[in-house]
Amino acid sequence: MRLFGLWLAMFLVLAARFSKVNKCLLHYKLHLLFLGFCLISMLWAPSLSYSLRMLAKLSAPLLIMILIMTVISSMRQLEMMERMVLASGIAAALLALVTRWIGLNSDPRFTIPHTSPATFSAHIVAVSMFAMAGFAVTDKKLLRGMMIVAFSTIVLAAFTRITIVAMFIGFSAILFLGGRGIGRIILPMLSAASLPALFLLSPKFRNRMFIGGDEMSVERVVDDPEIAIGKIHGSGRFDAWEMVLHRFFEPSPFFGSGIGATQDFFYEQSVGGLGVIHSEYVRMLSEIGILGLTLFVVVVLGYLWRLFRILRSRKRTDIRKYALAGTGGLTAYMIFIATDNGFDYVTQFGLYVFAFVAMAEKAKELAEGTTDRTAVKTHRGHRLSMPLA
Repeated sequence: MRLFGLWLAMFLVLAARFSKVNKCLLHYKLHLLFLGFCLISMLWAPSLSYSLRMLAKLSAPLLIMILIMTVISSMRQLEMMERMVLASGIAAALLALVTRWIGLNSDPRFTIPHTSPATFSAHIVAVSMFAMAGFAVTDKKLLRGMMIVAFSTIVLAAFTRITIVAMFIGFSAILFLGGRGIGRIILPMLSAASLPALFLLSPKFRNRMFIGGDEMSVERVVDDPEIAIGKIHGSGRFDAWEMVLHRFFEPSPFFGSGIGATQDFFYEQSVGGLGVIHSEYVRMLSEIGILGLTLFVVVVLGYLWRLFRILRSRKRTDIRKYALAGTGGLTAYMIFIATDNGFDYVTQFGLYVFAFVAMAEKAKELAEGTTDRTAVKTHRGHRLSMPLA
């Protein structure tokens, strides 16, 4: 219902700006192509209702991007959005702290009541990318550094492995692309090195990561990495992926079994009512096949390439900050959906990540508009100051 409300609200606002939206859609041809193929796959999907639910989840990120591109008109509005994003993470963290303190949350992992730690920490990871992007490019590093420490601690306390991995890799991408001098090499290396150290040196995280974690050690992983990989705790995911791929991918590997097919099976037909597959790559292979997955990867790579071009061509701190947040967010998102349900967490995670991308592109557009107006004024002033012949 939350997603439906957001989707409907965005659609109504955009419908009133049809002419602007029509021009903006040309900017997102690859994303539209992906959604178009998903729409076509409804023809062979087993359930109309689950197909529509999945389409809503996949189309919402594009709607938020178009909304930002057509409604935002100033850098000041983008700055307000940035503060709201950071405030959402702070508010979520405070709510989790308060509910745990007064005894409303009995979950041993850190989260908000009635919210899974994965969903909660995914939102914090998205917000943390904005904090890290600001840290990388601004001079006000103390406040951003404090936010990074706080958000990182919260993600670790949520104790969900894939969000921890996504956060560290997203941080590494931001530090590498946004850093300067030797720092752009050392800081990402330290961030990346701290990830395996966490899962190998901490008994709590080691037991969470590996079957028989007490037997694992740095020496054993280095000596025989194949055994270490074989002992990774999948929490039932590997068997579920094998079953889903056999049932939905193998009969139609190129086109898949139709959008929404796996959730229709898990919610309506499977024993126990399991509702998720815990890998969006497996879900896409099963539902929209190799073609659909390829289109999705091309869409994300296209956005990353556009963000990289913004980083190369723009020196303004605010534009680079948004581009870095988008790059780190998309990197973390692609890591996260490997073993969790990023599409299902669209209101807590996906909308934020794709909004960062649009904010970077809108900041670039606004800067170009300002430059053009300044150039016109300068040119006119020059003409008026010329002496009459």
